[in-house]
Amino acid sequence: MYHVLLIMLILMGLGIVLQIFKIFPPGTASLLNKFVLYISFPCLVFRSLQPATIEAAYWKIPPLALSIITIIFLLSYGWGKYRLKFSPASSASFAMGAAFGNTAFLGYPFVMALLGENALPPAIFFDQMGNFLVVYTVGVAICAYSKDQKFSFTSFKEILKLPPFLAFIVALLLNGVSIPAVFMDSIKRLADTTVPVIMIAIGLSLSIKHLSRRLVPILYATGIKLVLLPILFLILTRFILFEPVTRQVMVIQSATPTLMSSFALASLYSLDTELCSSIIFTTTIISFATLPLWNFILHYF
Repeated sequence: MYHVLLIMLILMGLGIVLQIFKIFPPGTASLLNKFVLYISFPCLVFRSLQPATIEAAYWKIPPLALSIITIIFLLSYGWGKYRLKFSPASSASFAMGAAFGNTAFLGYPFVMALLGENALPPAIFFDQMGNFLVVYTVGVAICAYSKDQKFSFTSFKEILKLPPFLAFIVALLLNGVSIPAVFMDSIKRLADTTVPVIMIAIGLSLSIKHLSRRLVPILYATGIKLVLLPILFLILTRFILFEPVTRQVMVIQSATPTLMSSFALASLYSLDTELCSSIIFTTTIISFATLPLWNFILHYF
């Protein structure tokens, strides 16, 4: 497990080095992210779900994930606005940093590293039917509201066009169907590029520039994202009686660092990109210590 995590850290470190020395041209991280989003990541989703046994218990994951992430997002927005006295723009950025996890780009690699590739199906359900839906419905609505823009349901329709979600639907429809080996092998080879490319892209994207100026809200958001959310899932999944591996997956997914796409939403709606990028950087670095810790705690609770 720690061997795999060390490899992930090295790859992310390589991305940071490439960023510092400006070895690649500006926009390289965006290009790598597009490769993952449109090619390798959908292949990983399809390869993991299509041949897997879809257990009935997996369908209990989305309602819990949707409700908890939505509640934490809205409460964090209120905390930022009324307790920290933030503007609506900063409150929205704070809430995204506190509630939305990187359940795909980092969640899948961490689940594979900590629990093995067989644990990916419930991780995909948590990501695609839980976190993903909250981000592009409630998240987009609050972002638009924070800049006095009207929320359009076109944003929700965009979910249906995103390759990972399409791969998720196709994999469910073709679940258990015999597919030619050459096709599945091609998908596997593309899927295998996901983790290394993601980690290098994350390293290229991280920024420490504004960290010291916003330390208090950054620490609040980090505590909510990496400590409070996993505690809630740890307790609730114990009472709802999920199967052990599914429970572990849900806690690990809830403990992932802040979603990288939060920065894209903050930019799109002219929110507080400085605060958003600082939370992403802090939670991503710290998560390499906290995620193995949560995995350890799960063995005793």
